[in-house]
Amino acid sequence: MSKQTKFIADFHVHSHYSIATSKDLNLENLEKWAQLKGIQVVGTGDVIHPGWYDELKEKLIPDEDGLFRLKDEYRLREASEKSFVSFILSGEISNIYKKDGSQRKVHNLILASSLDTVKNIQVKLKNIGNIYSDGRPILGLDSKDLLEIILEAGDDAVLIPAHIWTPWFSVLGSKSGFCCIEECFEDLTSYIFALETGLSSDPPMNWLCSFLDNYTLISNSDAHSPEKLGREANLFFTELSYKGIIEALKSGDKDKFSGTIEFFPEEGKYHFDGHRKCGISWTPEQTIRHKGICPVCGKKVTVGVLNRVVQLADRKDSHERQNRHSFYSITSLKSLLAEIKGVGQKTKGVQYLYESIIKKGGSEFSILLEYPYDRIEEIGGEIVAEGIRRLRNREVYIKAGFDGEFGAVKVFKPGEIKHFSSQTSLFKDGLHVYPPQKREVRPQTRDELLFERNFPREEKGREEALIQNKIQNLNIQQEEAKNHFLGPCLILAGPGTGKTFTLTMRIINLVLERSVDPSSILAITFTRRAKEEMEKRIHMAFAGEIPPDSISIATFHSFGLSILKRYAGNFGRKYPFSIFGEDETGYILRSFSGVAEKEVEDIQHKISRVKNSGFPPISFEDKKFSQIYEDYEMILKRENAFDLDDLVFYPVRLFLERADVIKSYRSSYKFICIDEYQDINKAQYQLIRILAPDRDANICVIGDPDQAIYAFRGANIEFIRNFQTDYPDAKVYKMKKSYRCSNIILKAASQIIDNEDNLHLT
Repeated sequence: MSKQTKFIADFHVHSHYSIATSKDLNLENLEKWAQLKGIQVVGTGDVIHPGWYDELKEKLIPDEDGLFRLKDEYRLREASEKSFVSFILSGEISNIYKKDGSQRKVHNLILASSLDTVKNIQVKLKNIGNIYSDGRPILGLDSKDLLEIILEAGDDAVLIPAHIWTPWFSVLGSKSGFCCIEECFEDLTSYIFALETGLSSDPPMNWLCSFLDNYTLISNSDAHSPEKLGREANLFFTELSYKGIIEALKSGDKDKFSGTIEFFPEEGKYHFDGHRKCGISWTPEQTIRHKGICPVCGKKVTVGVLNRVVQLADRKDSHERQNRHSFYSITSLKSLLAEIKGVGQKTKGVQYLYESIIKKGGSEFSILLEYPYDRIEEIGGEIVAEGIRRLRNREVYIKAGFDGEFGAVKVFKPGEIKHFSSQTSLFKDGLHVYPPQKREVRPQTRDELLFERNFPREEKGREEALIQNKIQNLNIQQEEAKNHFLGPCLILAGPGTGKTFTLTMRIINLVLERSVDPSSILAITFTRRAKEEMEKRIHMAFAGEIPPDSISIATFHSFGLSILKRYAGNFGRKYPFSIFGEDETGYILRSFSGVAEKEVEDIQHKISRVKNSGFPPISFEDKKFSQIYEDYEMILKRENAFDLDDLVFYPVRLFLERADVIKSYRSSYKFICIDEYQDINKAQYQLIRILAPDRDANICVIGDPDQAIYAFRGANIEFIRNFQTDYPDAKVYKMKKSYRCSNIILKAASQIIDNEDNLHLT
C-alpha cells in the first residue's frame, strides 16, 4: 500500500473540445498550471469526447494505481523541471430530459480509473446521442439512467452531481424541479456519495441543509482555461491513487479528505438573484418584496444560490452538521497582484510579478495558504503579505455576482494601497503574530446567512453609515441602555440593532454626563475591527478633549497581552516574548513531541480546548496527551513564547495566584463593558468574573443569546443566560429594532426554521 500523503486535487476541468473554452486547454498546459498552483491531481475533463479520448490515450501513461501522468516528450520545458502531476480520468455530461412532466437539466461529473472503462461508457452514450459536438456532451438521458450506465461500465467508475446549486443546470438549482438528491436518482441514490457544490456557495451555507449530511461536499474549478485551475479544489491526506481518492470521498473521513479550497461565495456568478440584462441584482429579501419580477422588463429574475439554499435549508445553525470539513476562502494571487498594481490581471506587469513570486515561493497555494507572513513579505513585499493576511482572515470587500455575472473581491479600500505604510499587526504595539492558517470551521447561523450575506462586504461602510444615520436619535430601548449608570446590566440585542454603537454611546455617556474618569473604564470586544470601530467613535465624540488612550479598549487577546508584558516573569518568560500561531505550534508538535502529521491538528485543538476551559485546566485522562501537553508547555517556555490561547489562560492564572495583582486591576477598572458576551468561553468568563466579582459591580455586557458563533473555541452560551444568576441585581435591557434588515427577511428565514428559541428578546 502506498504511503499517505497530502495533496490538492481538482477533478472538474474541460478541454479545447468544449464550447467557450481556451484553445490552450491541453494536457501540457494543464500540467504546467497545476504545478504553478500547487495541485497534484487534475481531472482530464471531457473524457467522453472521442477526439480528446484519443489525445489522452496518446499522451498519458499509467502512474499510480488508477491515475496517469504525461509522457516526457509532451511535457513543457518549465514543467519538466518539476515533479509530475497525476491525472484522473474525468468528464462532465449535460443531461437534459423530461421527468414527471417537467424538463430537467442536470450536469453530472464522472470519474474512472481506466481508459477501457471510459470506452465502455462511450459505446453506450454514442447510441443515445451525439458525443462529438461538444467536450461536454448534451444527452436526452435521465440522470438515473446515466448513473446506471456508469455503474455497469466498471466497478470503480463513479458519478458526482456537478455544481449542485447552479440555477440552470444542476440537481438542486432553482430551475431543476428537484428538492433533494433522491428525487433525481431514486433507488440508485445510495451510489451517490459526493456532491460538487459550485462556486456560488460555501460549506457553512451547505451545512444548513441536513439532507446533505450523508454526502461528502467537494469543490472543483470547472476550469475553462488552464489558468482557472484550482479556483476551487479539494484537500486530501490519503494514498495517492484512484482507490485512495474514492475511498476518502466515500467515507468523508476528515483524516483522509481534509476539506476544500473555496471561492468567496459572493464572487460566484449565481450567488444573488437578478436579471443581468436589466442590471437587477437582488438579495432574497428583495426578490420576495418584488415577487420575483424584474421591474425593468417584467420577466422573472433568475433565483440564485443563496435564495435556493434559504428555501431548502432546515437548520438554524450550520454547526449542527456533525462532519464539518475545514475550508479556505481565497481569491487568486493574480487577482490580488492586479488590485495592488491597479491594472488588469492579464497585463505584463502583473504577469512578471506573479512569475517572480512563484519562482521564489514554489507554488501559489503554498503562498496563499501556508507560508508565514515574514516569508511572504520576503518574496513578495509588505503589501502582498498584508493582502494575503486579509484574505486568510476574510477581511475583504465583495460585490456579489448574479444571473451569470461574477462578483468582484477587493482586499484594500480605494486609495489605501497608495498610503500603505506598515503591515497591520494583531496587537497595538506591533508584535508580529501569525494567525491560524487552517482554521476550525466557523459555524454560520441562519441569521448570519440571511443578514450578513444580504449586505455585500463592499457595502459595509455604506450600510454602517446608514445604520448610524438612523440611530443618531436613539430609540427608547437604546436610550435606556445608554443611560444605565451604576450596578450590573445585561443588554440583549438582536442582529442589526446597533449593539457596538449602543455600548459605545454608554461609554461616552459615562464620561460626559456622569463624570466618570476615562481611565477607569475597560471595554473588551471580540475582534480588532470592533475595537477600532469603538475607538474611532469615542475619539470623534471627545474631539481631542481627552487623550486618545485614556479609555482602555481592547480585545480579550490584546488585554491579556498587556498583562503578560508586565508579569511574564511569573511564568518563566521575559518581555519581549514571541506569540506562536498555529504554524509554530504545529511545528513544535511534529518536531519535538513526536506527533504524527495526521494527528497534529487534533492535538492542537485539544490543547486549545484545555486552555480555553480556564484555570486550573481540565484534567487529563489520556496519559499520552498529558505527556504531549507537558512537553509542549516546556518548549514554549524554553523558546520564551506563548501561544494565542495563553493570552487569556495565563492572566487568569496570574489573577488567581496573585491577590496583589488582581487588587490593582480591580482598583484601576471601576467600569467594565463587554461586547458580544454570548461568545465568551470559560477562560474569558473567569477573567471577567475575577475582575468584577461583586453582585453590585459596574459591569455592562451586551449580546444576543441566539447568535453565538464561536462554539469551536469553547464559547458557552450559558454564560450570557446565567448572567442574572451571577449578578442577581442586574438590570436587563432588550433591543429588538433592527436597522439592518426588514421584517421581510425575517419572514424568509421562517421558511427555513420555526424560530423557537427567541424567548430572550421577546
